[in-house]
Amino acid sequence: MTNAGDRGFRSSADSLHSDGPSGDMAESYDLADTSYSARTRRLVGANPQMYSPLDGNDPQRNSMNMDYSSPPVTPYDSYDAYRSPSHPIEVSPMSKQSTFGPGRSSFSTQQTKQNLVQRRAGEVSSWGIHWWTPTCIVVLFLLGFAAAFGHHAFYQSLDGHPAREQLKMIRYGTAFAFFVKATLVGSVALSFRQRIWYSFRRKAMSVDAIDGLFAAVEDPTMFFRWEMIKGAKIATLMAAATWLIPIAAVLSPASLVTGVSTVSNDTICQNVASLDFSIEGTKNFRTPTIKNGLQGVALSYFNTTDISATTPGWFDYYDQPSKNARRTAVMSVYSKSPVEPESVTVMSCGQSWNCTYTMHFVGPGYKCSELASGVGSNTDALAAMAAPFNTSTLAPEGNNIYTSVVDLGEYLNPQVPTGNNGEPLDNTPIPADLGAFKTEPVLWIGYTINTTEPLPADSPYAAKWKTVMIPKIFSCEHWEANYTVFMNYTIGRPSATVIERNWIAPIVNTSLGHFPNGTLDPSSINPSLNYVLSDTDVPRYKLTTAYHSLGKILREFLAGYIDHEQSYPVLHTDISDTKLINIKTWFPVENLQDAVQFLYEDIILSLLSDPQFLVNTNTSVPCTRTKRANVYQYRARDLWLGYTVVLAITLAFVIVGFISMHSNGVVSDTVFSRIMATTRNPTLDQLSVGTCLGSDPFPCDLRKAKLKFGVLEEKEGSGGFMVDGVWIAGAKVAHCAFGTEDETGPIVRRRAYAGLTRQPEYG
Repeated sequence: MTNAGDRGFRSSADSLHSDGPSGDMAESYDLADTSYSARTRRLVGANPQMYSPLDGNDPQRNSMNMDYSSPPVTPYDSYDAYRSPSHPIEVSPMSKQSTFGPGRSSFSTQQTKQNLVQRRAGEVSSWGIHWWTPTCIVVLFLLGFAAAFGHHAFYQSLDGHPAREQLKMIRYGTAFAFFVKATLVGSVALSFRQRIWYSFRRKAMSVDAIDGLFAAVEDPTMFFRWEMIKGAKIATLMAAATWLIPIAAVLSPASLVTGVSTVSNDTICQNVASLDFSIEGTKNFRTPTIKNGLQGVALSYFNTTDISATTPGWFDYYDQPSKNARRTAVMSVYSKSPVEPESVTVMSCGQSWNCTYTMHFVGPGYKCSELASGVGSNTDALAAMAAPFNTSTLAPEGNNIYTSVVDLGEYLNPQVPTGNNGEPLDNTPIPADLGAFKTEPVLWIGYTINTTEPLPADSPYAAKWKTVMIPKIFSCEHWEANYTVFMNYTIGRPSATVIERNWIAPIVNTSLGHFPNGTLDPSSINPSLNYVLSDTDVPRYKLTTAYHSLGKILREFLAGYIDHEQSYPVLHTDISDTKLINIKTWFPVENLQDAVQFLYEDIILSLLSDPQFLVNTNTSVPCTRTKRANVYQYRARDLWLGYTVVLAITLAFVIVGFISMHSNGVVSDTVFSRIMATTRNPTLDQLSVGTCLGSDPFPCDLRKAKLKFGVLEEKEGSGGFMVDGVWIAGAKVAHCAFGTEDETGPIVRRRAYAGLTRQPEYG
């Protein structure tokens, strides 16, 4: 093989140490002429034997069937390569120094360069999809998907909770949003790189359009290049997505807002007020009970046979309802609702909280049943049960619109004459049944409903009444019941609703006898075995006194009647002080039977208002607490509206990226190394003359030049490629690069491609 000296080739180091200009090459020339042909003429000079890299006039190279599609040397030794020994190129003193400083060549060393060239000689491009980029695309998408759900879970955990540390929570949400944006944009960007190479292979585009595709993901002005949009529509959409996906990072944090809302939590409410009437059974008035710093109060007052409680056989017996019980009951009746407790809301619910809960207790109640409804209704049955009246006493037959008998068998007070200390007066005989509860009076109540319907003219009652009247009779017995009460404290105001009452047994399970005329005889009460005695079962007796006191207070309001003989009503009862009377008409309410039960329950529940009552206790119950507060409000729809769109778009473009990779047969990129490898084309070298600095403005005619990525025309000769370390000479090895449309052909998958045709070694 001809050596480099014979052919006019020298190393860069030799050229830098030449003795100066030689012969015709020393002639002066215009440095402003920077065209490729001008530079070629300067290199060739006056020596007709020196060849041009464009004309292929080197006979020695022609004889070797060399490929003239590119110069045989690298840019680092181009001037030496084109210099003949007899016509050396003059090199300025500055150029004789190493570019990288003293002691180093421009490519580290010539030997390093030669070794790299030798090592790369004959290499063939490898087909196949390397795992790294597909993995990155999938992992980035999955990370974005997971972060979106993490963002949702984070905001959902805040929803409805007090709006504390708002700035910190918004920052966390923004971090989630930007992480989703970064990962999804990264996944689309990697897929976009695969797509543009797919487009480059299939359609020739101008340099301007190619520039746009390479820079679209980082320069939004590229979208003004119509040819890019027209020639690579899907790739352009993918690039646009990398700019639009970040909008989700703006919308998603806004899905968490704050506002005044009802905060609710299920918990255990401590110190909830409840009722325990059994405490009355153990109370001894001689021993004060301190509650909440105050002396406890019973529902009943007692007399006694021995105030000192030392006489054998002494006992206490019932006197009357206590003043506190009467005061609380009257307040409830007049307010037409249970008395509101003071500070109970704070104790039960907590400061600034509302709460609801259900409580259970055993207490007294009136069990009512209807006996008659309508004129002449159930007269015989009423007579058989010795009812104190029938419907004939009620309008329209009678004059009464309300009547009651509620004291048959009432406990006598006083039982015996007593002194100031509550003991029987001296020499007063003490009956065996002193203080005994023989019965609890039954409530016999009759009333008339004014329907306001006009009375027919032929009615026998038309002379007195103008509307249809319906008389009703019912009775109520005093029972012990198990109550279930729903309590609702809202803004400090309680509301109690009895949702269930289970009747247990009559408080005193006896009944009145009958006189010979069939009326009730209060002096005959049977069976006597069911009397509640004061000196036998003391706890039961004292519990009965508590029930009796509350019942007696109610009965005092119900006793009497309302006469409507005149055109106006005449009241002989305190029932008008209660909610049982319609104050507009002075007729009883239509549902009087139920209303009597509710009125009694109002009195019972009012006991919760005074913590001094012995029956008023505290307990712990499950409750639901609520309050109006500034809380986080998560609008999941707003979050997922943005995320769903960007996730769907990203997934679609990831699929496009994988299809492009499969079609390309390789994984591609847009980094410098890939651009360097895919632009090795002498035609591009010729087109690029005068633009090596890459400066703006770029030549307009070059920007319009259409290029395509494909296979350049194959050359015959000493080409070849390496297979398992063995050089196969003389084979056709195609080269893939950007080129003009007429010089490039389609890339065939799995076919061997290398680079520029392998050149023979020199020297």
